[in-house]
Amino acid sequence: MGKCELCGKEGSRLEADHKELGRIMVCQECWSNLYDGNRMTCSIGASGGSCPCCR
Repeated sequence: MGKCELCGKEGSRLEADHKELGRIMVCQECWSNLYDGNRMTCSIGASGGSCPCCR
């Protein structure tokens, strides 16, 4: 539990690798908004995998 680093809402958080801010902890709503807006980077490609955001 903690505070979302984007909106400040208290509660459970998810890690997001933001394109400009780096790794931040955000709420589910902000994580979804970042994903939908293509504002996150992906570390899957670095380990040899692939995902839709890396293609």
